[in-house]
Amino acid sequence: MSDENINNKEKVEAPVQEVAERPYDQIIEEARLNFHKSYKNSRLLSNIIMFVVVGAICGVMFLVLSDKQPLQITGYVLAGVMLVAMIVYYMATRKKLPEKTKAYLALLTKTLNGEMFRNKNFAEIQTDPDERLKMDDLVGDGVYSGATEVRSRNIVRGTYKKHHFLYAEAALVKPSTRKEQVPPLFVGKYISMPNNYKFDSRFIFVYKNPKEPLDLPTAVDDLTLLEEKEDFMVYGPAEVNYHKVISPKALSYLNKIEVGEHLLNVNVVFWGGHTAVYLSYDDALMSVPLDNPMDKQAYEKSFNDLLNCFDAISVK
Repeated sequence: MSDENINNKEKVEAPVQEVAERPYDQIIEEARLNFHKSYKNSRLLSNIIMFVVVGAICGVMFLVLSDKQPLQITGYVLAGVMLVAMIVYYMATRKKLPEKTKAYLALLTKTLNGEMFRNKNFAEIQTDPDERLKMDDLVGDGVYSGATEVRSRNIVRGTYKKHHFLYAEAALVKPSTRKEQVPPLFVGKYISMPNNYKFDSRFIFVYKNPKEPLDLPTAVDDLTLLEEKEDFMVYGPAEVNYHKVISPKALSYLNKIEVGEHLLNVNVVFWGGHTAVYLSYDDALMSVPLDNPMDKQAYEKSFNDLLNCFDAISVK
């Protein structure tokens, strides 16, 4: 990363949150209502102007096609005035909604991050709204294959219990066409952290929904299925007892995570020196609250999921 990008980072002392008298969900709901009101007003005004313009065009056409020259001149004058008015309106309003959208997203992200990383074990938190993950950041994890694009937002760097980490909301996408829309390989929250393990190859722990398994790992051809249950799988090198390699304490934290209504799947990959976690979430967590209030219960559970993951991958 360049020095310029580092200097542009927003550095915030942990916990990353504004000192506020109101709960975070109230702050977000107030911002959502204000933005939604602006959005609806903008759409209403655009529709009104569209009907006015259509009516004005019909009137101008009637005047221009008239046999009387004064009416034709009036029609051309009105057409010119209408064109100028439309240009002025477009120039005056074209940036208003995008700017309000950007401001709403910035407040939403900052407020949620403030709640997500408020635990005292988080420190040195840095965010860069312009930073994006690259394919190389995820391909090396050896969890998914076939992705051609990574989409990401809200990249956060910092330390947890003095261990450096990377957090992001991301999606791994496969090629699609108009005729065939291929679902993403992964959509959710991503965590990466160095570890102190020393072994060859990797282990992938899969915590899945037994009713509808989604976002399962696809880069496992070089691994052996060491264990399989209805809601749990482990891939790794053949004839290796992962209980003797991975810390039992780390596994106990991971076992606290409950895959269910909003958390669709969890893939945790342990390499010698590197750990990564993929938590697949549904739209209640990954979509921006707009038409409906945020699902506070879903967010609260996701915060606990993340803490259990951070505890698991920071175990020495």
